[in-house]
Amino acid sequence: MAELAIDAQPFVPPLHLVESTARAGEAVPRLSLEHVSVTFRGRERPAVDDVSLEIRSGEFVALLGPSGCGKSTLLNVFAGFKAPSRGRVLLEGQALTGPSSKCGVVFQKHSLFPWMSVLENVAFGPRRLGFPDPRGVALELLNAVGLADVANAWPSSLSGGMQQRVGIARALATRPPVLLMDEPFGALDAQTRSLMQEELLSIWDRLKPTVVFVTHDIEEAIFLADRVVVMEALPGRIAREFNIPFPRPRAAEVMDDPAFIERRREIADIIRVEARKSFR
Repeated sequence: MAELAIDAQPFVPPLHLVESTARAGEAVPRLSLEHVSVTFRGRERPAVDDVSLEIRSGEFVALLGPSGCGKSTLLNVFAGFKAPSRGRVLLEGQALTGPSSKCGVVFQKHSLFPWMSVLENVAFGPRRLGFPDPRGVALELLNAVGLADVANAWPSSLSGGMQQRVGIARALATRPPVLLMDEPFGALDAQTRSLMQEELLSIWDRLKPTVVFVTHDIEEAIFLADRVVVMEALPGRIAREFNIPFPRPRAAEVMDDPAFIERRREIADIIRVEARKSFR
């Protein structure tokens, strides 16, 4: 593969994303669930039952709860991958009936195309959508995640953390106002996970997309989010919502704050009760 001459310039947020931040005070939420229930064939209980939730433009919301509480199901509903059995999902006030280019998705496994270079993986979405300069867009995003120097590499040659950063860049390359993340750091070691959390906050602070982040990790949810939505299990409902008061930008030291520790205890108590339901 021919080498590229890459001039790693500082990333400038595109106007589309800057405008999405400016609309944060508007009355219409970026994402809404209205009395959403999801029932899978062959199961008596719904996976998600009568969930209503509004998420503002530019807000970072974490969905947290025990296994089987419907977190990933809700993310798939937000992404348009799964239609609700009842209720409706709205994107910018309009009914969402299928996948939308306005929603970028990052999965737990990076799902990069192994036969494409890092650059071509990130350029894939912009090229499919007819962007005038897909490779230029891809380079901007690789600069944003600090990976412009591996643009010509194969995904298999990268570490797990680097692969996930490419996945984030690819999800953002089509300029979506919404970023949906399904336990993207769950398979990483503790040190890499911590670094990736800080990297994600840095990217979010520059671009300000609306983020819905699914996780099992209480500390991760509190550290990253503006709001933590804790789910009940069997069936999945919202147990409680927590506004996170810690100022931004956040550093790892905030986890030693007594208020952080108290919030972690409150959430852990709820999740412990819900997790016990699966053992009955």
